[in-house]
Amino acid sequence: MLLKFPKDQDGQQILKAGNIHFAMLKQRGMASKRTIFLKENVMIFVLSGHKLLHFDRHTAKVEAGSLLLMKRGFYVMSDFVEEGLNFKSLLLYFSDEQLRRFLHKFNYTTPAKATAGDHLTLPINPLLEAFREQYLAYFSQEPSNLAALLSVKLYEIFLLLLATPQQASVLAFMQQIVYAQPSDIAFVVKQHLFQPLTLPEMARLSGRSLASFKRDFQQQYQMAPRRWINEQRLAYAQTLLQSTQKHVAEIAQECGFESTSHFIRIFKQTYGITPNSERAKKAII
Repeated sequence: MLLKFPKDQDGQQILKAGNIHFAMLKQRGMASKRTIFLKENVMIFVLSGHKLLHFDRHTAKVEAGSLLLMKRGFYVMSDFVEEGLNFKSLLLYFSDEQLRRFLHKFNYTTPAKATAGDHLTLPINPLLEAFREQYLAYFSQEPSNLAALLSVKLYEIFLLLLATPQQASVLAFMQQIVYAQPSDIAFVVKQHLFQPLTLPEMARLSGRSLASFKRDFQQQYQMAPRRWINEQRLAYAQTLLQSTQKHVAEIAQECGFESTSHFIRIFKQTYGITPNSERAKKAII
């Protein structure tokens, strides 16, 4: 199951104003490995336990006392705790636009002399530790001007990060988020075709506005993106129905449909029969 963040999550403390999520104080009592989709960029202060990021060729370990910066996108992550303790972390979300405004306001537009990846791990110095402790206090007492205050705090943490010995790497990471060229449409769509993403989420992954994504997709595929994506997902679902004994709900999830009822409805609209009827037809043949 794919988990999307930021989101309102039962059992976790959230700082938000309206629909804008600023931060989450996360606690877990057992180890877990999950695939997550970050809809926004995030900074993660690991407070206790440690976190593992799993990539194709390596696994990165982030321990308590570290700060992890991550671009929006897909990650496979594990949270680990010692017996009898909790994994605990503080997540601060920030958008591309917030970061763009910061870089321009403080004139950090000269290209950094470093390369950047999708994540960056930094040690916590005393100033970052003091920032973390002050930020944690907002979870127990929220001031009336919370949104304005946390917007200012975001600029503060950016400035503190750019005052560390890792300044070049931090700036390269920030600039990659803001100034990266749009990704190839075909690569983004095919890589995430069977993930339950909305069109706006795919557009953001490609580095485009929704309107630009739809326009570029139409030019490349001569078809509206939602129609093309549904056709590919349904064709794969039809193959699974004919060649496996998986439940319809499992197939819906594997093909990128979050709602089984929605999958059944558009399958019938497309093929004229329900998924179970499609399987029964194959059995008869």
